[in-house]
This record gives sequence, C-alpha cells and structure tokens, in this order.
Amino acid sequence: MDAVDLRERRLKAFRAADEFAVEAFRATRGFSSGDGGVLAAEIRRATVRAGGALVAASWGPGEERSLAVARSGLLEARYYLSLARRLGLLEARSYRHLGTRQDAALRELEALGRRPGPDAVDSTADGW
Repeated sequence: MDAVDLRERRLKAFRAADEFAVEAFRATRGFSSGDGGVLAAEIRRATVRAGGALVAASWGPGEERSLAVARSGLLEARYYLSLARRLGLLEARSYRHLGTRQDAALRELEALGRRPGPDAVDSTADGW
C-alpha cells in the first residue's frame, strides 16, 4: 500500500468515526438533566475519544495503540447507547441509525488496522 492509499484509508476511517460522533451528539441533545445528562456526556466523551485517537494515529508513533483506543471508544459508546435505549432515553429508530453509523466506523477502523506494516508504506509521507 502506498502513502496515498494509507492517507485515504485513514481519512475514511476518521470520517466514519466523525459522522458517528456528530449523530451521537444530535441524538443525545434531548436527554434530560440528571442521569440522562450524565449518560449523554459519557456517550459524547467516548465518541470524541475515538475520533481524536484516529487523528493521533495518523501523525506519529504508537499508531497501533491509537487505533486500539479508537476502537475502545466506539465500543464503549455502544454500551452507553444500549443503556440509553433500555432506559427509554433513545428511541429505537435513533438507536438503529446510530448502530449503523457505528458499525461503519468500526469496519473502517478494522480495515485500517489490517493494512501491511510500516515497511510497506512510504516513510517520507506525512500524516493524512
């Protein structure tokens, strides 16, 4: 895989995680204060962590760790969304929509993680 392909895959993974984060923020706007507000904050934190980790993965050493952090954030958000659904804070339709977005982000992340090692990439390329 050349450097251009790698940048495109990184960007595709980031965009998928970012789209999921935007949708998660929108879906949690209506959560009530108190427990709903706390849960909304946790969902938002986990989704933002995933996007931030993908940015970090593209700019420096520790890419494998950053990809693991991104995956962890997406999976953590999955639990919180499930909990919100079971508590009646999130409608079934919104939950399914978010699940679709989240699955897309996880697929892109997994595809990025399956790429050949750093020896197969142009080491002179920078970031995205």
